[in-house]
Amino acid sequence: MLVLGTITLLLMSFLTVITVWVPQRAEGSGLADSPWPSYGRDSKNTGRSPYDTSHVDGTEIWNFSTGNSVTSSPIIGDDGTVYVGSQDNNLYAVNPNGTEKWSFSAGKRVHSPSISSDGTVYVGSGDNNLYAVNPNGTEKWNFSTGHRVRYSPAIGSDSTIYVGSDDGNLYGINPDGTEKWSFKTGSSMTSPAIGSDGTVYVGSGDSNLYAINPDGTEKWNFSTAENVFSSPAIGGDGTVYVGSRDTNLYAINPDGTEKWSFSTSSGVVSSPAIGSDGTVYVGSRDDNLYAVNPNGTGKWNFTTDGWVGSPSIGSDGTVYVGSLDGNLYAVNPDGTGKWSFETGRMVVSSPAIGIDGTIYVGSNDDNLYAIGGLEDDTNGIPGFTLPVMMISIFVAVIYSKKKRTR
Repeated sequence: MLVLGTITLLLMSFLTVITVWVPQRAEGSGLADSPWPSYGRDSKNTGRSPYDTSHVDGTEIWNFSTGNSVTSSPIIGDDGTVYVGSQDNNLYAVNPNGTEKWSFSAGKRVHSPSISSDGTVYVGSGDNNLYAVNPNGTEKWNFSTGHRVRYSPAIGSDSTIYVGSDDGNLYGINPDGTEKWSFKTGSSMTSPAIGSDGTVYVGSGDSNLYAINPDGTEKWNFSTAENVFSSPAIGGDGTVYVGSRDTNLYAINPDGTEKWSFSTSSGVVSSPAIGSDGTVYVGSRDDNLYAVNPNGTGKWNFTTDGWVGSPSIGSDGTVYVGSLDGNLYAVNPDGTGKWSFETGRMVVSSPAIGIDGTIYVGSNDDNLYAIGGLEDDTNGIPGFTLPVMMISIFVAVIYSKKKRTR
């Protein structure tokens, strides 16, 4: 009975671990059912993970070297494969243990990818193309624009791919690579966010945030005083948050009117992330990460020694953000520093968070880093190996005893 009770307890623990480990789908059915399928994680670019990172202490698990700077933000497939672009003109697929799975070569530097529900990886390049790459690393198709494709594509619920180009157009592209429509703005555009009703929101270098209907027509535009190089994020109530080089973070109502603005001391090119309590986190060129309450008042700021990039948030509330001072910072929900991880050069890449809480981030020192905790298993699933091992031992013992009594 004691053995049976022990096995039951272990099984319950094992099932609890499995429940936590199973991927929780990012909103937007066009995206892969994976822990971090796109820049900003979900179709609304909230930058918020459903996975706990409280055990992560800044320990390096591995690093993967490319031939040039990794300014791309990584994404994670449903099997744990990490995809990241490099300025060495390649898109890399990296196994969970840090070894190369495959690489795909484009004509020029490769930017931040997204992965769809069928496993296709979409990524833009400085050679003016958006590439669709099969799960095995072969080219599916490419879509040519008039200039560089520098920002991550978004994938709609109907699998339409939305991507901006430096030719001033936002493109709606069918899953077979044909053009659905294009929408012209006055300059290059950021990574789009998609609202619950299918509205596509995108920032532009012409100082506007655009809301575009699913058919490619303009819904409204919101003007700021300078370039909008921040990718928008959408809150649970439909509020759209976006930064501008005019030093402000803006909260914009779903009808295009201003809700509030929050001023920093320099340009805001960081993309905001939204916490589960509605707190908005955004970096500024004044070297600070800001936490802003849902009503637009400042909550706290965390100071680094360089421009601050686009943050990501663990389910435990820890905020992860890179800085041009060469560090990835982990910041507690109260604004105090938790730990920092030093790379060889500036960190422009926005972090991705895995199922087990591992933080993946690129650096201009040419590396992709996997950062976790001292107690992490080599396979990156804390608490998973031990229960399986113990259960297996007990089952083997019982089976052996039964066999001997026959």
